[in-house]
Order: sequence, then C-alpha cells, then structure tokens
Amino acid sequence: MKFSIDWSKDSMLRSMRCILARNLLPLLILCIQTDFVLANCAFTSITGVSFGIYDVFSAIPNNNGVGSITVNCRGGTSSFVMSLSSGLSNSYISRTMMNGVNSLNYNLYTNAGRTLVWGDGSGGSLTLTGLGNGKTTLNVFGQIPPGQNAKVGIYTDNIVVTVNF
Repeated sequence: MKFSIDWSKDSMLRSMRCILARNLLPLLILCIQTDFVLANCAFTSITGVSFGIYDVFSAIPNNNGVGSITVNCRGGTSSFVMSLSSGLSNSYISRTMMNGVNSLNYNLYTNAGRTLVWGDGSGGSLTLTGLGNGKTTLNVFGQIPPGQNAKVGIYTDNIVVTVNF
C-alpha cells in the first residue's frame, strides 16, 4: 500500500498596522507589528497497510492489515475531516490492487470490525474527523476478501489522503 501525500509548511503572515494620531504632537504615526498564525495541518507519520501473504484457498478473509496516519494541526479551533481516495479502482465498493494486469480486490475501513468503508463520503463510504488543534493518529483497517484467484506477485495501490480543515 502506498500513500501519496502533499506536505505543507507552516505559514506565518506578518502585517504592519499604522495608526495616525494627533493627540500630543501635530502628527505622530504609530506602527504596530502584528503576527497572525494561519491554521495548518501537516502529516507527521504514515504507516501503510501491509496485508502479508494472501491465501487463495481460504474461505474466510485471511489478510487483515492495519496502518495509521498521524496529522498535526495548529492554529485552528475546530475539527478536520480526513478522506481517502478510491485508488486505482475509482470505486469505494471494492478497491483494487494491481500487479501488472493482475488485480486483487481489497478495502480500507474506519473500524476494526471492517464494516465501515473509509473514503470521501460518497458511494457508501465515510470520512473521519479529528481535532483541529493538536496531534491526532487515525488507524486504517484493511481487508482482502476471500475467494480471489490471484496470481503470485506484489500488489499495490495508490491512495491519496486529504485533510480539510
């Protein structure tokens, strides 16, 4: 499992405010420097979901993987929403890992029971919410369904993680 991430840097906006005052002197210009910290989030840690070896003869799901995404948000007071793309399959019903022309279906979930598909809120998927100020780690639960006639090889997919705050 590979994650594509856009890293962002802290932003600081400095401004000068000048006030025209005519109290004691005929003309006094007072300038005050003010710092404004813009809200921002940055990924601090990503652990991809590793499924291990898939048993094509198993009648039950035999490859449950767990990964995690840690994001640190500062300067905000509200929560953020994290979504995952559908990857190569363009569907949240079942994501697809590829090995050349060979495919292997899987999905990513918000819960350990692997019943709630993590996506962008469309197609029956859900998003997750985290704290808007501080470090938050969210687990990614993966599962490969049984009964797939997969060829031997390494299968991958690219998932884009998006944080809206």
